[in-house]
Amino acid sequence: MYEDQLSGRSRWALTAACILVLGAAGCDITKLTAESTAGLFERAAPAFEEYWDYDLAGEALPATIVQLEGILRIAPDNDALLAQLSQAYFGYAYGWIDVDVEALEFEGKYDEADAQRRRARIMYLRSKDLTMHRISLLHPGVYDATRGSVEELQAWLEESFVEKSDAPLLLWAGQAWGAYVNTAKDDMVAVADLPYAKAVVERSIALDPDYYHAAGYLFMGIVTASEMAADLDAAKAYFEKALDSTERRALMTQVSMARYYAVQTGNRTLFDELIAEVLEAGDVLPEARLANRMARERAELYTAYADQLF
Repeated sequence: MYEDQLSGRSRWALTAACILVLGAAGCDITKLTAESTAGLFERAAPAFEEYWDYDLAGEALPATIVQLEGILRIAPDNDALLAQLSQAYFGYAYGWIDVDVEALEFEGKYDEADAQRRRARIMYLRSKDLTMHRISLLHPGVYDATRGSVEELQAWLEESFVEKSDAPLLLWAGQAWGAYVNTAKDDMVAVADLPYAKAVVERSIALDPDYYHAAGYLFMGIVTASEMAADLDAAKAYFEKALDSTERRALMTQVSMARYYAVQTGNRTLFDELIAEVLEAGDVLPEARLANRMARERAELYTAYADQLF
């Protein structure tokens, strides 16, 4: 009987001690759960990159975004969560909504295209803001730096980001910013920010040019080819660097070079060759299977409307 009482008292004491320790640490079980869930999403992300069904992935992403937004409310400064959510917004806008915008424009449905472009703009802006918040947690001076001149931002970036591991953060911030500008060309304030977005991506390239299948070079190729009085030689050089870096296995480079460089230069032969390369490619980069499926979706669209592009 005494032993039973002692055992019960010991269990009670242990429970009380745990409660006191957790309370002293300011423990928030809900927040701990959110932090754990964020880590789970981060570990699961490669499986999504390797997914094969373009349509199913596009249908799933909105629910993922809504879920991540809910978790972010609980853990607003969790880096893994901020990264996954910002990339989900960017990926959905780039991989699905932008394709719809182009398809609608080819079909002459300009009002519907504008409506979809506004959706993409909001998502790119959200992606950019989330990534800038990530940067601010490490370097609170980022907002002041982006309010100065482009040269001042470049100097700040060079001083603040010196490790190869900094490249991903800068790439996602810069390309989301640039994509937002591309969908807000009627807003001169937004358009004036393009050199700042380019500066962020250029710093990412300087630290790790091969990150995410040379996405920095791809971004610079698209932006350079799309600018007023575009330097098409420079754009071509960026695309070729991306092709070399990925051994031509990241197919979004070919389809983007066809759409933005070959069309701009009126080179239908190059356009057809690049598009055919995408359409004929097999599973050449399993770790970027979904991105390559996105490239194929665009290639099929551009094939159908090639005569409108030239």
